[in-house]
Amino acid sequence: GVGGSRLAGVRMVDTQSFERTAKLQTRDFDYVIVGAGAAGCVLANRLSEDGKKSVLLLEAGKADDKLYIHIPLGFPYLCGSDVDWRYSSEPEDKLDGRRLYFPRGKVLGGSHAISVMLYHRGSARDYEVWEDDFGADGWGPKDVLPYFKKTEDQERGPSTFHGVGGPLRVSDLRFVNPMATSFLKACKKMGLKENKDFNDWSVDQEGFGTFQVTQRDGSRETPSTSYLRAALGRRNVTVETGVTVEKVELEESELGGDSPYVATGVTVINKNGYREQIRARHEVILAGGAFASPQLLMLSGIGPAEDLQSLGIPVKVELDGVGQNLQDHASALISYSSKDPMNDKKKNRVFYSEATGKSLRNLAQYFVLGGGPLTSNMCEAGGFFRTDPEYESPDLQLRFVPFYSEPDPYFSMGDFASAGNYLNNKANRPAGFTVQSVTARPYSTGSVSLSSTDVRQAPSINANWLSDDRDLKTIVEGLKTIRKIVAMPEFEDYRGDEAYPGGDKVSDEDLAAYVKESCHTANALIGTCRMGRTSDPEAVVDTKLRVKGVSRLRVIDSSVIPKLPGGQAGAPTMMIAEKGADMLLDAYERRA
Repeated sequence: GVGGSRLAGVRMVDTQSFERTAKLQTRDFDYVIVGAGAAGCVLANRLSEDGKKSVLLLEAGKADDKLYIHIPLGFPYLCGSDVDWRYSSEPEDKLDGRRLYFPRGKVLGGSHAISVMLYHRGSARDYEVWEDDFGADGWGPKDVLPYFKKTEDQERGPSTFHGVGGPLRVSDLRFVNPMATSFLKACKKMGLKENKDFNDWSVDQEGFGTFQVTQRDGSRETPSTSYLRAALGRRNVTVETGVTVEKVELEESELGGDSPYVATGVTVINKNGYREQIRARHEVILAGGAFASPQLLMLSGIGPAEDLQSLGIPVKVELDGVGQNLQDHASALISYSSKDPMNDKKKNRVFYSEATGKSLRNLAQYFVLGGGPLTSNMCEAGGFFRTDPEYESPDLQLRFVPFYSEPDPYFSMGDFASAGNYLNNKANRPAGFTVQSVTARPYSTGSVSLSSTDVRQAPSINANWLSDDRDLKTIVEGLKTIRKIVAMPEFEDYRGDEAYPGGDKVSDEDLAAYVKESCHTANALIGTCRMGRTSDPEAVVDTKLRVKGVSRLRVIDSSVIPKLPGGQAGAPTMMIAEKGADMLLDAYERRA
């Protein structure tokens, strides 16, 4: 069962079913959660588990019934589609004024529903850094590990570092591309270290290997297909799609003290364009991610005073950190054509192109057995490496992709997807393969600010990539490493010409120029409402994820992460939501 059939019999509330009246009634729930991504789906499940607390989950996007969400190799059909917010940055200073494109999920399951499904936690050291450098007390390795394990249903079984029986299925790849296997063999022959489990904290993260993915029986597993689906049958859970939250309603607190304001609910625009107030008896939780959560705080009068005043927004709580500390994985790629780029497409289980989805063997293997190339997450193999032995943690991630790409992979995927669905795709893309060089632990930080007082206008994003030279150096060193790996005899059968940036780009200066003109996101946006000690002027939430200066309002999503762990951000975000749910339930008990 893939796609729409999985939603059969589910209690979804479509706001179009409400009467078209000029003023909708105010409704009350115990908890109002804004955003049904990785965090929102976890929270909706955990807060409603005892059947007693009423939970409303609001999502601006749509239901996740698009078939290509559930087929892993449907990924190219998702970016730039109707389930993508398609954000873009302001012209970037260090990138010759280029604007960056940021896909973000506009759908139940959030960005994890349109991602490459990688399951990476980072290393234990990443969480020591959260505690030691950012004052995130109670978020060290020993504190977060139980919540990682709680989320997980690990195919390999239970261990010190892995859990079973949790909602989220974590699997080994069901089909490993022969070129990905050659990549691993080439790494081994070069003397690089092997890593059989990038989430095993008893060993250093450095090494090459295949990546584990969030898939169940060969289909994409998202926070929606796991956590939310399990909660939808509960009478105390309401999910509404197509709802835009305009602001958090704040009232002056009678208690005074550290929190002069209290969050009482949200104002929304429903699918029919009507405004409605929804009250939260216990707490409002923002879970919109690194762009939407700071945008909503600022629209509600919480943020940098000068910025808010310039747009005429009354300042309720001055918090300079709102929208700051944006981090992401910048990446660039090297791409190769095969020896005979047009004829080699017949080898559609090796070189992924439009021929792969047209193959009846591949389609049957996927839909009948849940196997074959259509289960590929595209980034099947790779590794984490130090470009400088002095670095405490690996600064580079490599990702092998069995798909020929132009320097901007989102252009390449769009070119493929716009040529039709699997069966009648008219793209004529060459056979080849690509390897990405990714800043695993970037030093550059950017910011998000308001562009308008209208929530429907995207915020202004300054990614500020490569503002720290170390990030540029990491990507350039990664490109040089890729060339060494692909030059190994293991690639002899597959390697044709280097298409991009091309064999004439050899010097560090040439490669740096190529990175600046072509770098793109590897999708791990975090940090814009970061946690820290209450005394920290840059912290937006405390270590219990409560917004400073406001009671009954929390941010629980990727935006509270103070420093990006090495690897993709989906798994850490779900861990944060599991831990955040316990904090909410603890506060509920104490009030009771």
